[in-house]
Amino acid sequence: MTKDQIMAFINDNPVFALATMDGTQPRVRHMLTCFADERGIVFCTGKTKEVYLQIMNNPALELCYMDGGQETQVRIEATAEETDDVDLKKEIVEKFTFLQTWVDQVGYEGMAVFTLRDARACLWTMETSNEAKEYIDL
Repeated sequence: MTKDQIMAFINDNPVFALATMDGTQPRVRHMLTCFADERGIVFCTGKTKEVYLQIMNNPALELCYMDGGQETQVRIEATAEETDDVDLKKEIVEKFTFLQTWVDQVGYEGMAVFTLRDARACLWTMETSNEAKEYIDL
């Protein structure tokens, strides 16, 4: 799989499981990808949420995307990098209009937007599960 194919896979399957660390305890939850394009992989959360504090304390993450047929996974290990780009935040709210009410209450400063740095992905399928992982730099 190429970088472009991975980005297409993410856009086709935008919900991912996000793994963070809370001290020594791993935490996993599903999140929604805002964008997977030339800006990289972009997601957001609220600055009052536990996931935000976990990322700020340890920005090392793993994301796991799975296709609808549940045959293929793309796992991405990376470092989260917060951006305060207000135009990007506005673009996210425009795309996901359900966020508007929340932003009206907390303002854009309450919204945390992350991109991935030093990201690399590997593909997993049942057929390749016993093979050595091959990583693709994103």
